[in-house]
Amino acid sequence: MDEIRQACSILPPEIRDNLLRLPYAAQIEEIRLRCGRMISVTVNGKERQPGNAPVHAKDLEDVVARATGHAVYSAQQMLKNGFVTLPGGHRLGICGTAVYQGNEISGFQELSSINIRVARQIKGIASKTADALWLHPGSALIIGAPGVGKTTLLRDLIRQLSDRFSFRIGVADERMEIGACCCGIPQFDVGMHTDVLSGVKKETAVEFLLRTMSPQWIAVDEITAAEDIEAMLRGSYCGVRFLATAHAKSREELNQRELYRKLLHSGIFQNLVTIRKDRTVITERTSI
Repeated sequence: MDEIRQACSILPPEIRDNLLRLPYAAQIEEIRLRCGRMISVTVNGKERQPGNAPVHAKDLEDVVARATGHAVYSAQQMLKNGFVTLPGGHRLGICGTAVYQGNEISGFQELSSINIRVARQIKGIASKTADALWLHPGSALIIGAPGVGKTTLLRDLIRQLSDRFSFRIGVADERMEIGACCCGIPQFDVGMHTDVLSGVKKETAVEFLLRTMSPQWIAVDEITAAEDIEAMLRGSYCGVRFLATAHAKSREELNQRELYRKLLHSGIFQNLVTIRKDRTVITERTSI
């Protein structure tokens, strides 16, 4: 319950107290406040509406004010991207009317909805995967459907490679979800030998880490662009190994998508880690 209490701390008191009294409060994965609608929570991947009172615009404004310490300017860069990383690694996503300055989004007004993603760290879930990478050294691609725990597994794998095997790890934490640094301190335990670069696009972050931190492994979350693959290819030529995630339920689904087919056949990854719907984790050699 500690995680949900911490995530709820930025909510208006009445909403917070009602959520914490729910019999399934400890299982809440996301909390959504949509203007003019009832609050909803996500449990086991499905939304529920536990209340009967609509959310008001003032509620959304109050939550964002609390999340940014009533100093929106200090969180301007995060707000530009539509999210704020909270203490404990929780993440506040924002929707509303974008405000542009030139060709770039400078912030949001007339907020329409917010989503608090409850962050949890589960230590030990990557033990078998870490053992497999120790026996068969090589870059690893973690795949699975949305919401099965790819980032959670990646985070624990980073920690174990760092602390069990003393590898230097560089984390390209573009969306601040892996280490979730707050005031420079990772809110998750990603290991004693791990350096976290936050808020930088993956293709830039990979090159930056290579030049400045001399990592043995580089970890990235959610490969979504050809530029990500090109950056990892260049890094692999330097002898660096990679940990990465991608949205795909199976090797067959990877091959059905052009970008991921290129990723699988790029030669970057020697290990494929699949998280099944029941959260079973299978590690195998790519043989490509």
